[in-house]
Amino acid sequence: MKNAIRIILAVLLLSIIQLNASAGPASPTKPVTIAQFGHVFLYMPLYVAVRKGYFKEEGLDVKLVSTGGDEKTFTAVVTGNAQFGVADPTFTAIARERGQGGKVVASIVRGVPFWVVTFRKDIKKFDDASAFKGFRIATYTAPSTSYAVMKNILQNNGKPVDAKIVQGAFGTLLALLKAKQADMALEIEPIVSLATHEGGQVVYTPAKILGDFAFTGLTVSDDFLKKNPEDVQKAVNALAKSMSYIQTDYEGAVSVAKAEFPDVAEPVVREALKRLIAEGTIPASPLLTENAWNRAIALRKEVGDLKSAGSFADNVDMKFADKASSALRNAQPTKKAK
Repeated sequence: MKNAIRIILAVLLLSIIQLNASAGPASPTKPVTIAQFGHVFLYMPLYVAVRKGYFKEEGLDVKLVSTGGDEKTFTAVVTGNAQFGVADPTFTAIARERGQGGKVVASIVRGVPFWVVTFRKDIKKFDDASAFKGFRIATYTAPSTSYAVMKNILQNNGKPVDAKIVQGAFGTLLALLKAKQADMALEIEPIVSLATHEGGQVVYTPAKILGDFAFTGLTVSDDFLKKNPEDVQKAVNALAKSMSYIQTDYEGAVSVAKAEFPDVAEPVVREALKRLIAEGTIPASPLLTENAWNRAIALRKEVGDLKSAGSFADNVDMKFADKASSALRNAQPTKKAK
């Protein structure tokens, strides 16, 4: 009997050894740092890619760090303190003007994801920028995209509007409204939805004027791109999967958003996410069009942040996004007609 038990145990042990040998060692993941402007709801494709494991599927172990500024984010990239940056993509062109090269390799936020909100009941919805006359509008501090967009709006196609921009740190603009230090604020989600749930209203939508726009991108330095094209492709692949997930699984995206922003009430999360998906702010793919890039560059030139051409060819490389998007489309099963 004892010999039989020994034989059974030996067979089991041999089976376990063979299974482990056939499985092989676990594929290692490469540590990479992604610097971001801050923990921003608009960057949902990034957070979904982390929480759903899309980066790890591609072999990347991602660490997120916040810099507190668009320019600081790209500085972290060009100095090698981060391999990727998530912020205003036009800072690649601004940095190139200063002798620091870089490329935008994916789009993360498209269009102009700002809405002007107010708690004042005497201000009604308007489409003409001249209606800002005499008011104080809160934006994030210069040289943020928020400030640049509002400055552009008030220039009003060569007919300047007599209004004042009140600059405030990220997360403080609603407080400025409530303290009556500003009349309106140019805000992003989920703060826009938070304002509407607290009795505020959306009175102006800049996207109607600026149209398709390169707002946030994934950036890399020229040096990192040259030496690590495989890692760039892996990161863009993960974002493409994330964007597809958000477009096809709203409830799943809500779950990720709730986990990522636990202090935001679920009704606010739902309204914010629905608006961003419906208006294309969260893109369906990481591809960035030349038209969207040119609009963003034109804005930077108009407000005086950029003097050079800032061309699409010099500052944007979409081959990784194109490959990721094509692979995802080919992997999706074809729907049979009913």
